Amino acid sequence: MTRPADAMRIDERERPLADRPEPPQGVVWRLLREKARTGDAAAEETRRQVEAHRSALEHLARDVAGVLHGLHGVTPATAADALPSLAHRLARALEAAGARYLDPAGTPYEEVRMWADVEGCEPVAGLDRPVVAETLQPGVLMADGKLTQRARVYLAVPRADDERQEEQE
Repeated sequence: MTRPADAMRIDERERPLADRPEPPQGVVWRLLREKARTGDAAAEETRRQVEAHRSALEHLARDVAGVLHGLHGVTPATAADALPSLAHRLARALEAAGARYLDPAGTPYEEVRMWADVEGCEPVAGLDRPVVAETLQPGVLMADGKLTQRARVYLAVPRADDERQEEQE
């Protein structure tokens, strides 16, 4: 039978540690150093991303400046020849900057409703569903998937009397 005093007795012996424990201030300094390294790495990544965006914007600015310069010589007589080329150059400049121009004109509204705002609509005979009649402002989608500008559109919608005729038939 064990006695209550035996149950409370510590039978472990003191053992020497293999290494000296790190003093508390050493632990604090080590943690602060690790945090500083993490902060420096994050700051460097931010600087890298800013430089990449700055470079893309500089290229875009040069391309747009070139197109604007090309517009100086355009007259009403030469507009038909010059404007498609200049529009193509602007579209390429946007793509190179990581942006996509979204012009939904002629597209069914169901396909663009997630990134387009309706400014108004007009009933049109012969339609079976709403269609974008006019793009008032294009949408802009960045390469990373961020929509930086929602499109503003004007819709052509089915006429109410067309729907009533279909129901009667």
